[in-house]
Amino acid sequence: MKQAIILIAGGGTRFSSQTLACPKCMLEVQGKSLLARMLTHLNQAGIKETILVVGFQADLVRRHIGQQWDSMLVQYIYNDKWETTNNVVSLAMATDSLNQDFILLEGDLIFKWEAFVKMLGPNRIAVDCFLPNMDGTVVSIDTKGSADRFYLKSTPGRPSDLSSYYKTVNIYSFDYENYMSSVVPRLQHLIESGQDQVYYEQAIADAVDDQDLQLECVLFSGTQWYEIDTEEDFDQAKGLFRS
Repeated sequence: MKQAIILIAGGGTRFSSQTLACPKCMLEVQGKSLLARMLTHLNQAGIKETILVVGFQADLVRRHIGQQWDSMLVQYIYNDKWETTNNVVSLAMATDSLNQDFILLEGDLIFKWEAFVKMLGPNRIAVDCFLPNMDGTVVSIDTKGSADRFYLKSTPGRPSDLSSYYKTVNIYSFDYENYMSSVVPRLQHLIESGQDQVYYEQAIADAVDDQDLQLECVLFSGTQWYEIDTEEDFDQAKGLFRS
């Protein structure tokens, strides 16, 4: 596995304008940005090229990271529709730059290497036991340890009690051929049918529902990770990652 994609085009709308003068991925915890932490982990994992899909304050990101991170090449793709579309468009835009198995991450995450290293194999999804303070997409897990059903917030029939479900961490790994045949056509269908406001997870969910894609669930419970959606999340992450 030698490629990675990080989606960082969004404007962080749940932060106040006073707090977020830069992309969320450039927020610093212990003097190091979220993006720098991710790139360091990817480089440590032997990734040779990371594709950054940028939008909001793209030039700041380019200046912050440059064209190379240690021995790893960094490629930029600019989503010029970042203000009016969701990350389904950002992920679709990265398709032509892929040529092998890869890791997919969202740029508002912070996590320890001990958690991330478990994702270094194809067709995996990082999950954690759902807790009351969590939000977003959840999955059920079958008896073989694979994702059985995705429930986005917009999914009809989403259970009201999520205590037995698992929160998606927003880290995935994919077999290239399987991804191109199962996920990419569904990304394209969503966009072409005018559903460019949805999350890319809808395409993955549809592929899993149709049994075209099988994802092994990697449990992040007991490991340090945090998704930073709000200023409160940022404060929590800074406390959790003091060392």
